[in-house]
Amino acid sequence: MSVRDFMSGNVITVPPETKVSVAVNIMKENNIHRLPVINDGELVGLVTQGTIQAASPSKATSLSIYEYNYLLNKMTVTDVMETTVRTINAADFLEDAIYEMRKYQIGVLPVMSDGAVVGIITNNDILDAFLDVTDYNEDGTVVQVFVEKDRTGVIFDIGKIMAPKF
Repeated sequence: MSVRDFMSGNVITVPPETKVSVAVNIMKENNIHRLPVINDGELVGLVTQGTIQAASPSKATSLSIYEYNYLLNKMTVTDVMETTVRTINAADFLEDAIYEMRKYQIGVLPVMSDGAVVGIITNNDILDAFLDVTDYNEDGTVVQVFVEKDRTGVIFDIGKIMAPKF
């Protein structure tokens, strides 16, 4: 299974000069939490709800809502984006994406092909892949077989045992 099989392919991106308030609206309108930042066709950063929140004044601030909105309209995604962005190739195995996400404790990987962002894969995409692989939404019986000593022909032998039962 490749990353391409489970990534979200219609990735929405923004240029670096995008106002943070615009990025927030794009995320809300599209029900997404992350936006790759693209400059001249190249991935230069990733803006997330978390990076925006980290750059925002705390709730204990004395700023009025108008002052807060003014600040959001002044800041661009360049001011709040993460610039060290881990990526994965669309042709890589799904397991490679899982490994990268766990190793670096991140919830998203922009998916690359020929130097361009072609998709995005998130924790939720990984969970969907797991449900797909386990046929969770399918009627039937799941059989798990543990083979103590693997050898050539073991799957054939298991098939011969199982065939008369079904």
